[in-house]
Amino acid sequence: MRAFDREDTLKKAEKLLRQGRLDGAIAEYDKVVEDQPRDWNTTNTLGDLYARSGQTEKAVAMYTRIADHLFNEGFYPRAAAIYKKILKLKPEEESVQLHLGEISAKQGLLADARTYFRAVMDRRRSRGDRVGVNEIIVRLGTLDPSDIDARLAAARVLEESGDTVQAAGKLRELHADLVEKGRQEEALQALREAVRVNPEDVAGKIELAKAAVATGDFETARGYLDRATAGNDPTLLLALVNIELHAGRLEEAKAILPGLLEIDRGLQSSVLDLGWSLAPSSAEAAFVCIETVADAAAAAGDYAGAASTLQAFVAGTSLQIPALLKLVEVCVDGGLEGTMYETQAQLADAYLAAGRASEARVIAEDLVAREPWEDAHIDRFRNALVMLRIPDPDLLIAERLSGQSPFTATDHFADLASLPGEELHAPAAQEPPASAAIDIPIEEPEPVRPPAAAQKPGPVEIDLTTMLGDLEGTTPMPTPPDPQNLDQVFQDFREEVSRQTGNEEAEQHMKLAITFLEMDMADEAIGSLTTAARSPRHRFEASAMLARLYRDQQDLTHAIEWFERAAEAPAPSAEDARALLYDLGAALETIGESARALAVFMELQADAGEYRDVSDRVEHLARVQAGG
Repeated sequence: MRAFDREDTLKKAEKLLRQGRLDGAIAEYDKVVEDQPRDWNTTNTLGDLYARSGQTEKAVAMYTRIADHLFNEGFYPRAAAIYKKILKLKPEEESVQLHLGEISAKQGLLADARTYFRAVMDRRRSRGDRVGVNEIIVRLGTLDPSDIDARLAAARVLEESGDTVQAAGKLRELHADLVEKGRQEEALQALREAVRVNPEDVAGKIELAKAAVATGDFETARGYLDRATAGNDPTLLLALVNIELHAGRLEEAKAILPGLLEIDRGLQSSVLDLGWSLAPSSAEAAFVCIETVADAAAAAGDYAGAASTLQAFVAGTSLQIPALLKLVEVCVDGGLEGTMYETQAQLADAYLAAGRASEARVIAEDLVAREPWEDAHIDRFRNALVMLRIPDPDLLIAERLSGQSPFTATDHFADLASLPGEELHAPAAQEPPASAAIDIPIEEPEPVRPPAAAQKPGPVEIDLTTMLGDLEGTTPMPTPPDPQNLDQVFQDFREEVSRQTGNEEAEQHMKLAITFLEMDMADEAIGSLTTAARSPRHRFEASAMLARLYRDQQDLTHAIEWFERAAEAPAPSAEDARALLYDLGAALETIGESARALAVFMELQADAGEYRDVSDRVEHLARVQAGG
């Protein structure tokens, strides 16, 4: 068999073409292409001849072979030229438009690429090819990284088609790109879409929750935060507590808070701030925070701090009974005797206001038994009896006060060894003594309290008549005291109790006053400082603070009074004493007490010499006194 002669065949084809014999030329060129398929020049010539002869499909086939080869080899401009020749013959050829779209994309001609891809998409949409349309949308989403809308549309199409994994992945890629470009809000929007598509994306939820919390948007954070996503992140846990409390889910917040403070005890102030912010709208929600902080302080042995927190809450909200009950508990555990009695009085009043007469009676009777000279306690007792519809409450009170029937009081702080002349009685059924008696449970002296399940000893009865008699320095009276002398007995008893007020209570009131001042509750701070000033240890500091508070309120009369009280107490340092005298002299000078002011400044000058502007003040006041 004779070998194929390419050159001879091409010459023959050219002769036929020049003779106008188109079909013969096509047949000869076809022989060459069949023998040598990669002879692209001859293939192109053959395609042109097919086109001239009206054989469109055969022309397109020849052009397509060439264009696809060039495309695959990376000769994009030459491939594009051949594909465009095909479009002239078949304008709606989708495969050609898709190739031209890809070539334009690779060359960075994004507008041209969109034109080709959208032409295909429109044609598919017109014939109802939903799947084909979605393929183009996804492709457009990968075309231009800056086309956010197209990328989001591609992700939604993938989601609708059931490919949620790829959809979420596309959205995550978009989020990362936008973060890198500094387009934070758009990045968050993409991340929200990613988390919506893939609810298992815990990392995405955490990032969205943190972003919302950082802007104070707890409503948005609520959609992403739960106990699992918060993990051990203190910021997220605190935000979750905020969300739960605002939503009224108090038990859920209670379950989170103790663990939060174990992770970061420094967050106590943040929890307190959250509580104070909630107090005006929901005292119950606020108390969840306050109680948690108080429990943490008590667990750490800071009973005074726990009590201060609770007292501040009681003073600023209407939710009284739960807070007062907790405060009583803290006082008992911490041995805060003075605060305990004040709290009991408040609790009795709260019970009365709530119509809970039985509880109010128990506490009021306890208070009257302990301090029978206090009219306020007797009034509480009477109100409780009236509310309980006890016949002739005044007669019952008189019987109790006269000793004809016993009081029952529980004193958690009594030291039985220090009480004179008491007798211990077994709690068997016995006739009560013909005197007012106080039942006090025996407390173990060890500092460590027994577990809650431990049995407590029975109550001990103490003859109030005997106690009063001992305080007066007299022998116990066999009969109730003469009502005419009862006031003096109670006065002596009051003085004795007052002398036993400890420094611990004053320390508690100092801390409470500082808390009130930090909350801009000056009036409440004044009350606590007044109590603290009764203690010799805190008299100077509390009196000085009171004086300056009154001075700042332009109440110079009271300011001077407290400056003078402070001056009578030992100062912590010479500088504190000098500063106090200076402020006293300035206050006196302001109200026109020139002589007294001059005396104070001269005393200060003699002690401190050239202290501040004392010399100028002395000189000025001396001229005033001399009539100059």
